Amino acid sequence: MSTSYAAGLAFGIVTALIIFALIWKFSKKVLKGTFDERQELVRGRGYKYACFTMLGLLTLDLLIEGLGAFETLPVSRTLAIFIMILAGVMVYALYCVKNDSYFGVGTDTRTYRAVMWIVIVCNAVSGISGLKDGAIEDGKLAFGPCASLLFCLAFVIIMISISVKQRNLAKEEAAEDDM
Repeated sequence: MSTSYAAGLAFGIVTALIIFALIWKFSKKVLKGTFDERQELVRGRGYKYACFTMLGLLTLDLLIEGLGAFETLPVSRTLAIFIMILAGVMVYALYCVKNDSYFGVGTDTRTYRAVMWIVIVCNAVSGISGLKDGAIEDGKLAFGPCASLLFCLAFVIIMISISVKQRNLAKEEAAEDDM
């Protein structure tokens, strides 16, 4: 490992820890919100659907592996497992957004949006810079840059769904006010 690589890695880790500590401290004050009973039930159903999604994908993965067809797939094993985990997370997040239980009652959504945009930008930069180093290893898509870009895509989809949901709620409130 070269000295410049080790220094860059150390700097990145320290920077990430500082940012995480600031977000943690800031979030305790600003992001407070509680979930009501209906939201808790919806979140429980979301967890159930996410769990069944992941179980189904893991079963499919075992079948593909058992048939020996995994070698023909264009993704590495670690990236395939990451995709399964990300699919479960996405099912949960989108179900909660759809049923108005993604944010707790009294939560400042602007702060969440800002943090999500930071995550999107950081993962996009990481993924794009990783693509320059090579996204294909042994003829398969590598975990590093592809995982960052998939994570970025997942957060963009969540942000779009939150925006669409909030826009629809604003239209419904405006229609109720007109009556």
